[in-house]
Amino acid sequence: MVSGEICELPGCRNPRKIISNITILNFLQALGYQYTKEELVESELDVLKSLNFQINLTTPLAYVEVLLEVLGYNGCLVPATQLHATCLTLLDLVYLLHDPIYESLLRASIESSTPSQLQGEKFIAVKEDFMLLAVGVIAASAFIQNPACWSQVTGHLQSITGIALESIAEFSYAILTHSVGANTPARQQSVPPHLAARALRAAASSNT
Repeated sequence: MVSGEICELPGCRNPRKIISNITILNFLQALGYQYTKEELVESELDVLKSLNFQINLTTPLAYVEVLLEVLGYNGCLVPATQLHATCLTLLDLVYLLHDPIYESLLRASIESSTPSQLQGEKFIAVKEDFMLLAVGVIAASAFIQNPACWSQVTGHLQSITGIALESIAEFSYAILTHSVGANTPARQQSVPPHLAARALRAAASSNT
């Protein structure tokens, strides 16, 4: 059993009890075995590898690739292979600049440069929305690849996911600002004026 799992073995007195690394180490020590936490984890990984165990983790990249496949079927003017390569780069960028990108989105959503602690807590839902991240990354990639096709791509993304065009525009602008710089023409040329509204405000306040 992987350390930290819930004990559901037959005969277990408390099936909901968490088996922690410390519990396992103490048990092994009582049997005369001395292990460190690192050795315990390594031994568990060895067992999992021997069993060909695979952990199915949902990542933003999975959302991006599914959306790109759908865009391809929908006749997107920008080839999915080109978008995929740029999306990989921008995903790396978002993780490297995670805090400043999301802080700029938070400030945009509340139209204030000094968000409160409560506003920041409500914004966590936006930070954890992989679909929103995926459409923002794809839209930013489409602008980099072919600005003239930006509106078509974002329209497809809105139709596929139901995410508002304003939110897609705001997220892609934040990514472009932090990757290309403050002089990115995203808002000057490709983002229609009516999309400049701060629609992420709705997402940030949806938990109220």
